[in-house]
Amino acid sequence: MIRRHTPLPALLALAVALLTGCAGSPPVHYLSLPRPAAPAPSGAAELLVEVLPIALPERLNRPELVTRAANGDVVVHEEAQWVAPLPDEVRQIVDDALWRQTRAADTYQAPLPAAASPLPQYRLALRLERFESGPDGADVAAAWSLRPLPAGLGAVCRAAVHLPAAGTADADAQAALLAQGARRMAADVAESLRRLHQGNAAAPCP
Repeated sequence: MIRRHTPLPALLALAVALLTGCAGSPPVHYLSLPRPAAPAPSGAAELLVEVLPIALPERLNRPELVTRAANGDVVVHEEAQWVAPLPDEVRQIVDDALWRQTRAADTYQAPLPAAASPLPQYRLALRLERFESGPDGADVAAAWSLRPLPAGLGAVCRAAVHLPAAGTADADAQAALLAQGARRMAADVAESLRRLHQGNAAAPCP
């Protein structure tokens, strides 16, 4: 067997090139969706909701911030990434709205049989259709279904929110604008649960 050894100068040159490339890469800035500063009230739950994992289109189901350019092109920001998976970030906002508006606790991580609690139980399935920002502002759109457990009439709703640009295009400002849209959408989800629970099956959607 013939073994070829790379000369030491060549190895040093390769190492310098790799280090230079790493040094030239911009550091990753991590984003989160800001939630209300006021703490959520404590107390006993009045409703139980199994919030299924948030569904996302594949173009959005990625760690990087996705925005729109002025010409409509999609821009993926390698240097600005979500600190947690985007579905988890949105789920926290939905859970917060459900608790604040209806005292509904999310039971997905600890599901209960229908007979195990006297509290009314529901199941929520939500899909984000749009969650992106651009020069003209942010767009958040979602469709969801709610139904009582173990059986009963449910509701299928949709909400779309557009928020004008706040005058700055940095990643943190865009994340804050998207969070504002997500909170509005989550408030509609919670309102639909309130209406459904109160028996307003004829008009369950906000």
